[in-house]
Amino acid sequence: MRTISLLTLFCVSLANVMTNPTLAAPATQPSADFKKLETLTIDAGNVRTRVEAAKMWTISGIDFEKTVMAVEDSAFGTVVTYPGALHLGTAHFLDVPGKPGEIEKENVLELKLFVDDKPVTGITPKMNLSGRSFRMERKSKIRAIDLESTVDIRDDILVETAHLRTTDKPVELQMSYPLMYAWSPETTAYVFGDDNGIHKRGRFLEEGGKKSDEGLEKKSRWMSVFEPKSGKGAVCYLAQHPKTDEAWLQWTDAPKVYHKLRIMSYVGKTIPANYDGTFQSIIGFFNATESDWEAKAMQRMTELKSRAAKTG
Repeated sequence: MRTISLLTLFCVSLANVMTNPTLAAPATQPSADFKKLETLTIDAGNVRTRVEAAKMWTISGIDFEKTVMAVEDSAFGTVVTYPGALHLGTAHFLDVPGKPGEIEKENVLELKLFVDDKPVTGITPKMNLSGRSFRMERKSKIRAIDLESTVDIRDDILVETAHLRTTDKPVELQMSYPLMYAWSPETTAYVFGDDNGIHKRGRFLEEGGKKSDEGLEKKSRWMSVFEPKSGKGAVCYLAQHPKTDEAWLQWTDAPKVYHKLRIMSYVGKTIPANYDGTFQSIIGFFNATESDWEAKAMQRMTELKSRAAKTG
């Protein structure tokens, strides 16, 4: 298994997209035009993210009010792990046995971009867009798994959805990460909680500590992190997962690299035939001080929970 950052695409189509959201009439773009896109930077309100071809057209990093909340130098999106620790998905590629130089990767089939709910066209290698909102709709295949994923940013809230389907054959997995986020190493403190409040708090390791520390928060529904230099924090709330499936929060503390949060499911299990399941997370931000950031995080979590209930 290896993670690489080279642009290779098997089959991509882009329909009804526009570069200038002020234009009224959408246009159809030939699929070849989409291959031009290497990096897209989008400012939606006070939230900035990027879409990277090297990461199979998924988001890369999250900034809020010009402060890095999640780093660019990591994978986001969806990854599934087949038996033998074979990771495949966002920026996770596999060498094909017996075929030197050949690489297996997620097969992106379709991508649609919208700014202020208007489609984006005129694809160029490097693009910079801005508006009140941004939405990305993406379809792909990870072997026998069909994936429909969306990113929606509006009102300074990021909603990400991963909808997985299988055919009439089951899929054996070692584990899966339907959604994941790489918090900035500048964040120093964290809390985990459920809908009723905080049940775990702590501080991330400082440089010189253990290289990596990990934990599973099976009873948690949300995580919040705080960055004291800027006084900004973020909350990730697990808004939806299939009722028949477990969904855990798993985190990795790697000093000076990231604090990685993963939504885990299907650990050591087989996805059944004709599976149809949706995972969704909602990320919101807040400003606070070191003395009141936990209270602000709780307040933001309650708001995100309410939003999830209205839209879910």
